Amino acid sequence: MGVVRVKADLRLAGRAGELQLLADALAAAAGGVPCAVVVHGEAGVGKTQLVRAASDTLPPDVQVLWGACVHFCHASVPFAPVTGALQGWLTQADGAARADLLFGADDLAALLPSLGQSQANEPGRLLPLIDLVFSRLADRASTVVVIDDLHWADRSSLDVLAYLITGFRDRRLAVLATCRDEHLGEGHPLHTWLADMRRMPGFQEVHLDRLDLAATETQIAGLLGRQVDIGLAVQVHERSCGNPYLTELLVRGLSGTEPSLPSAAPTALRDALLASWHGLTEPARQVTRILAAGGRPIDLAVLAGVSSTHRVAKSQLSACLTEARDHGVLRPDDRHRPWFRHPLLADILYNETPPDDAARLHAAYVRVLCSRPEVAPARAAAELAVHSHRAGMTDDAYRWSLIAAENAAELHATAEEAIHLERACSLWAHVSPNVRGAPAARVDLLSRASSACGRGGLLDSAVRLAAEALILVDRNVEPLRASTLLLAHWRAMYRRWAPETTVTDDLIQAVRLTDAAPDSAERALALGALAFAERVDRLHDEAATHAEDAVETARRSRSQLALAAALSTRAFVNFADFASNPLSDAEEAERLARSCGSTEWLEAAAIQRVRCLRKLGRDGEATAVAKAVFEEALAAGSEWSYHLASYAADGLLDDGRWDDCRELLRQALAARCGGIAGASVRLIAAQLATRCGRTTEAEQHLARALELISADTANHHVALTIAAAEVFMASTGPQKSLQWLQSRIDVADAAYIEGLLVDFAHAAAETAQAARDAGDTRGAAQAAAMLQDLLGKWPHEPFTTWRPEDADTTMGKALLDAEIARCRGDSGQAELWRQAADRCHAAGMPWQEAVSRLQCAEAILATGPPTSTVSNLLRQAHKTAVKLGAKPLQTQVESLARIARVNLRHPVPIGGAAQMPKPLAGLTERERQILAFLVAGRSNGEIAQELVISDKTVSVHVSNILRKTGTSSRVEAAALAERLAGHHRS
Repeated sequence: MGVVRVKADLRLAGRAGELQLLADALAAAAGGVPCAVVVHGEAGVGKTQLVRAASDTLPPDVQVLWGACVHFCHASVPFAPVTGALQGWLTQADGAARADLLFGADDLAALLPSLGQSQANEPGRLLPLIDLVFSRLADRASTVVVIDDLHWADRSSLDVLAYLITGFRDRRLAVLATCRDEHLGEGHPLHTWLADMRRMPGFQEVHLDRLDLAATETQIAGLLGRQVDIGLAVQVHERSCGNPYLTELLVRGLSGTEPSLPSAAPTALRDALLASWHGLTEPARQVTRILAAGGRPIDLAVLAGVSSTHRVAKSQLSACLTEARDHGVLRPDDRHRPWFRHPLLADILYNETPPDDAARLHAAYVRVLCSRPEVAPARAAAELAVHSHRAGMTDDAYRWSLIAAENAAELHATAEEAIHLERACSLWAHVSPNVRGAPAARVDLLSRASSACGRGGLLDSAVRLAAEALILVDRNVEPLRASTLLLAHWRAMYRRWAPETTVTDDLIQAVRLTDAAPDSAERALALGALAFAERVDRLHDEAATHAEDAVETARRSRSQLALAAALSTRAFVNFADFASNPLSDAEEAERLARSCGSTEWLEAAAIQRVRCLRKLGRDGEATAVAKAVFEEALAAGSEWSYHLASYAADGLLDDGRWDDCRELLRQALAARCGGIAGASVRLIAAQLATRCGRTTEAEQHLARALELISADTANHHVALTIAAAEVFMASTGPQKSLQWLQSRIDVADAAYIEGLLVDFAHAAAETAQAARDAGDTRGAAQAAAMLQDLLGKWPHEPFTTWRPEDADTTMGKALLDAEIARCRGDSGQAELWRQAADRCHAAGMPWQEAVSRLQCAEAILATGPPTSTVSNLLRQAHKTAVKLGAKPLQTQVESLARIARVNLRHPVPIGGAAQMPKPLAGLTERERQILAFLVAGRSNGEIAQELVISDKTVSVHVSNILRKTGTSSRVEAAALAERLAGHHRS
């Protein structure tokens, strides 16, 4: 058969390696190297589907016989898989073929009803007959025998398979079997059989693990026929734990556009999970119910203590757990504690437990956990808080929740801390006064819980809890405390929704409440927040004044935290005024925040530092800072850190490190952040997806971002404008992109949004080009007029007011000039695009550089025939596009190359003499280098230009190559090198 290369199948996502292994084994068997492969894995992991897919790769002349081990009411059917496989072949064969196959094997009639009745025979007599029949089948044609559900095989069937495998010799025969991890308890005959077979040549085993998130996402796309949002894919993966069959049941009936899964498990999924559970004895089922109420893997001693109070004696527990494990219901975790193979089953069992029974179970867990000397109550606080709450033990639940929150805070487990604190807040009204303390403690608890929820990503809860705390404070009696709570509520609202108007009455009130304390940290924080909001709302003068006031007040207060906040805010406000050195402010704010242990202000300062570094053209440093502080803040438990991840991803996208960008975005998207953090990640993901040609995915990211924040939010105006413009360009066309940009650009903000001019000019040029292509001169003129109108309103010449010699600035100006010329249809476009490509290269922007090279090539071709310059431009652009994975750009380059008859192949280095076939071994290093260019289809002039040598020198080397290789032309020499390279690789 030769080497088989299997095609990717979305339904077999994540199984490419295993599928290729089976295909290779089957190909070898067809060539006379027999094999047996057992595919292991849990139920639903895709064993049979994998084997079927491997069988589908076989040519029509290969016989594939399917048999299955049959299991009825704990009894196996002897010889079932073998007889099933043979019966299938006999049903399709003609009389002559049947007679030829079964000649001398009449006794097989005892196994094959279609042959008529025969007297029963001893299995020992039947084994050689079965072997004879399969040998004859393999002589007729290459044969594959598939045995499904080997875990249910009886001893006779295992003996037959062992007989076949041990007698393989050189038959064109392969045996494939599937076997579950479950149902293989101690003493199962398959254990011994596998141990024996592992000693046989040609025997292999493959284990299919559960799929990771990426593979599950691909599987869902195959099932639904469309790419789904990663947020939905994460939910599916979390619930199915990567089991492909459970994934299939979870998404059945979905359209793929849903933002989240339904909370209730589908009926088919519930039935599939309960199928094995119903086969347990009543004591074993009761143990699983008790375990489900535990909510997590439980130590055996604790489980025994609870079970003994609920109709399961301690002496029964071990047998019940073994039974549940053998049936595939339970499996031990890495600490040997029992838990469910599919955690969804725990949810199903618990949800079906009557409330009174559930309360009694939780009360039993509390008693057992508190009574065991080896269980430190403080370490079990999280469990005790949950069990106490569900048992209706309110005071205990409150007390344990606070302890659990403290434990989580020490571990920087912010999400868990938030959950425990939110529970404590919900219990406050029902807790005994002597346990909960004075009413003032409730404000502290609500404030603390709101802060934890904000850091842990529970944004709605953060807003609600801050509002509850604010209601409880008398602003006249405690003005500073009220000011702090007003800021907390405003900040929670801002991060959750990024509202259109940031300066609110509450924020102004927060400052006024501190009037009586002019040197307080509270006033510094309130002034800083107001300055931030004013800058977001484009009240630049007011923002600058209040930012200075905030810094001065913070210094007087001697609060390092307040000073960190004030310096960070001043860096943000003075971003466009580098005479005030905002980078120094950001760096000092970052140092102070870290010394105070404030993750919140560390993140804020780092964001401003990153923005300043980019403004200075230090893009690589900015990306490194964003990534490092993101990881630091994430380790401290802050979900807001993903906002910093978006800055790092943006830098990686610009730098051309798209694989790193994709990996970082995947991590951030999987976290399913809400509010500003989630939207900022989505916007970068939309840009990456657009440039990679995944337009539907890009539209999904943009739509989700607009669900998380308002389209009119001021602080993310530029990021949203750029991302949406790219998506609209790819999905709807340049006209929509141009209209969107026109509606978003306000010349009053020229100092802050200058980069949007390039995007606007690009959209206008694309619109004008499309109109000219359609013969619509009026449409082209309108696009040019729109661009000219915007340029005419700009308060200064673009890209001249800030560091005009800076690499990013010169790149922006070069791109703008080139797009203006393209929009107008001016002459001299080729030179403008060449300059733009050079500027993009200097700025380290490979994607923009490749686009500029493509535009330069198009401009040259528009004025005359192809030249070597065009060839070089297209080859360089193509190389970059392929490296980045920029599919649309790659397609455009390849299309233009076909029109211009440019060979895009790149030279592949030819190795040294020690590695070379004999005809090429005598070539020098330079000759091998030039031969690689000949193979790539380059002319002497192109080779000379690439290697910076003369045409005459290239000609001499080519003559030497022809002489040494015994070829008569450069084409013949190139063909010889390709053939020899192919043979050498093989």
